[in-house]
Amino acid sequence: MPARRTHRARHLGAAVILLAVTAGCAQGQAAEAPPTPTPSGTPRASGPTKVSGPLPLVSVPRMLDVSSLVLPIEPYLFTDRQVGRLFRAKAVLTESCMRRFGHSWPASTGPLPETGTLNPANTAHRYGITDPANAARYGYHPVPGSVPPLVRNKPTRTPPGPRPGPEAMLVLRGLNPDGTPAGTDSRGRRLPVGGCQGEATKALSGDPDKLGNRELVGAVNIGGYRDSQRDPRVVAVFRAWSRCMKRQNSDYVYADPTQAPGKDPKFNGPTAGPAELALASADVSCKRETNVIGVWSSVDAAYQRRAMAENQRELAAVKKDMTTQLANADRALAGPR
Repeated sequence: MPARRTHRARHLGAAVILLAVTAGCAQGQAAEAPPTPTPSGTPRASGPTKVSGPLPLVSVPRMLDVSSLVLPIEPYLFTDRQVGRLFRAKAVLTESCMRRFGHSWPASTGPLPETGTLNPANTAHRYGITDPANAARYGYHPVPGSVPPLVRNKPTRTPPGPRPGPEAMLVLRGLNPDGTPAGTDSRGRRLPVGGCQGEATKALSGDPDKLGNRELVGAVNIGGYRDSQRDPRVVAVFRAWSRCMKRQNSDYVYADPTQAPGKDPKFNGPTAGPAELALASADVSCKRETNVIGVWSSVDAAYQRRAMAENQRELAAVKKDMTTQLANADRALAGPR
């Protein structure tokens, strides 16, 4: 992309990478108030900020790809399969509740939902493209088989069958047509808080409004990614990557990897063309030459560890909560005994 068009690409490219980071936790994200942020944007418990400025690192490994990368927050994030179990269990419990109120609401029997990520923090896409073979073959386009099923198979019309009536929706959601909480159905029977969906969620997590990843964990995951991009060490390696990219093709100028390839129309076709393949290959080559992945992932992990150290008690509760949710889901899926 010509230099004069760099700014136009900046916001889209950064947004695409951020979506990749959040994909691994968005499906199971809890609906709860966010934790108090520190000046750097990472969450913390009450008390003073313990560390300010760039974080010291013991060492920065030479890292050519992300195949073996595990970030500190990952043990506190549900995997795709675990999220699938939770929401399948919620559907089973919701169906049982709806049947109790005389409504048919069949639980889904299709494939478990997945985001297409290989691990909870989505390291496969977190730092942009990193695989030279895929870059040379697919450019910035998705590798076949990596597109999330929920996106790839998104229905274009309402599934066949009768639409649920207002009474069924009242029981399902526990809300009146105006959005206010409903205490009873049309026959005067008391509804659970949040309707049958709320009852199912509470049976799994103990709270009708919370299921899956907790807000704190998502904040640590995303906060480390965002804060790392402002760290001087990452800024420096981004500049080295940008100089490398300019050497390989002076027609394209990007300040950092999150901006490539941006909104250039040449890269928006159904498949990657020669210009995109060349740019993607240069992107990965320059990441390897300048050790972008090693530096960026190490700093990202350091910010995560700092936030986690400031929230040890809360994270211990998160771990216990994960065990509880999954055990309850397994019981629901096993059915009555």
